[in-house]
Amino acid sequence: MSILTQYREKLHLKDLLKGFHQQKKSSGDFTGMATVGILFDATDNKISQQALTYIKKLEKQAKTVKTLGFVNIKEVKTELPFDNFCKKDLDWLWRPKGGKAIQFKQQKFDLLINLCQTDCFPLEYLAVSIDANYKIGALTNYPNSYDLMLDTKSFDKYLEQVNFFLHKFSTAS
Repeated sequence: MSILTQYREKLHLKDLLKGFHQQKKSSGDFTGMATVGILFDATDNKISQQALTYIKKLEKQAKTVKTLGFVNIKEVKTELPFDNFCKKDLDWLWRPKGGKAIQFKQQKFDLLINLCQTDCFPLEYLAVSIDANYKIGALTNYPNSYDLMLDTKSFDKYLEQVNFFLHKFSTAS
C-alpha cells in the first residue's frame, strides 16, 4: 500500500471518528421498526443477489426498505435494480459527495443494516453519519459504529445472524 493511500486512510478514519454522534436510541423492538435502510457492497453479483433476496424478505414483513449499493468501479454503465453509487460519486477521502448516496444519507431510519463485511470506506462513512435508531453491521475497530456488531466469515452466516438477532428483538409473539 502506498504512503499516499495510507495517508488518505488516516484522514478518512479521522473524519469518520468526527462523524460519531450520539443519537437517541430506541429499544430495538424489530416489530415496531417501520423503516429499514440497507447498505451493501454491490460489486460482487452473487452478494448483490443475496442482498436483494434478503431485502424482499424484509419487505414482506411490512417494512419500508430503502437500499443503497456501492459498486467499486469508476462508473456504473448499466441500469441496476437498486439505488447505487460508485467511485465517481466519492471525494478524495472516499466520502460520498452527491447523488443517491447523499439522498440516502439524509433519510431517517428506525433500523440501519450494513451488509458489507469488509472494509469499505464509503459504506462505513454512510453508516456512521446516517440517523437511525438502531444500527447493525460487521465488527469494526470502532466500537461506536453500530449498536450490534456481528463477526462471521461468510455472507450467508452474516445474514443468518442478522435475522437471528432481529427475531430476538421482536416482542410480538
